[in-house]
Amino acid sequence: MRINAPARLYNDVYYRRLKDNTRLQIYFGGASSGKSYFIAQRVVTDTLAGRNTLVLRNVARTIRGSCWNEVTKAITTLRLGDWFNISKSEMLITARNNGAQILFAGLDDVEKIKSITPAKGVLTDIWIEEATEIARDDYKQLEKRLRGESRHSKRITMSFNPVYKEHWIYREFFKHWDESKTEYKDDGLSILKTTYKDNRFLTNDDIKALENEQDEYYRNVYTLGNWG
Repeated sequence: MRINAPARLYNDVYYRRLKDNTRLQIYFGGASSGKSYFIAQRVVTDTLAGRNTLVLRNVARTIRGSCWNEVTKAITTLRLGDWFNISKSEMLITARNNGAQILFAGLDDVEKIKSITPAKGVLTDIWIEEATEIARDDYKQLEKRLRGESRHSKRITMSFNPVYKEHWIYREFFKHWDESKTEYKDDGLSILKTTYKDNRFLTNDDIKALENEQDEYYRNVYTLGNWG
């Protein structure tokens, strides 16, 4: 299936990553940078291409007001509503053209995560929103969920605002990170740092609120997108 994804619906910094198949992808940076919404957009179009995605947060009850809303909004914005069956009660989205699914869960129910499987094929993708909330052991368990034969490459995508450099994510994946740059890529890892300046859909009020932040820590992390 050929999917028309007009560039005008995406922020420029993300558009070229629609087809990034790197095994581990990290999108981090400041608040209102558009990273989570872009990942939601990509999950939607990837589902129509046959990918099955498990969308996670640390606590299940936070999913509906964040990731679920982002994904359903992306379906509407991309005008793809006719291509999906959406079960709000089960928080399950199924592509009508191929049966691929978007599943949502929280890591507070570990046993449920272990048993989650799409109706057709295998999980190809895991998106962990607010990844700094999860423990390293949880991440290691999630890695093992991506198994089985598929014509699609397997991917884990993490998105978050950076918190502090002692965090396990920084210690494990930012060993070669250059603070003067906004991107890093090798065979198995890609990292992209973005801020509100990369989001052309913000209002003037949105921008002023971020630029007028006086608290040093919040300005460093949420406005500038730096590790605390």
